[in-house]
Amino acid sequence: MEKLTFDQLPQAIALLLEKISRIEQMLSGLPMEGHQKYRPILTTAQAAEYMGISMSALYKLTSRKELPMYKPGGKKVYLKREEIDDYLAKCRISSQEEIEKEALDDVLRNPLKLR
Repeated sequence: MEKLTFDQLPQAIALLLEKISRIEQMLSGLPMEGHQKYRPILTTAQAAEYMGISMSALYKLTSRKELPMYKPGGKKVYLKREEIDDYLAKCRISSQEEIEKEALDDVLRNPLKLR
């Protein structure tokens, strides 16, 4: 890193402030817990974006009742972020190593009886 002269400091500070401003703008669009934009209740559009799926895929999940939803007033649909996270966590697929370990454990617990 090159050393700055006293005359270069104002320009360097201006550059830093500009970069910080861009970082703040990028972060302001991210929903973070404890942040003013964090919403525990999402609209269908927000939920689909949060999950990274299409609106039709979200509609299929809610119509099959695989994903809980809320309809205050009977019209507009809302979803809880926490319940979306729970649903996504339930859809876990085991790794090959986990499957092999489970199979081995099962064989050791229930050995084949020879007659």
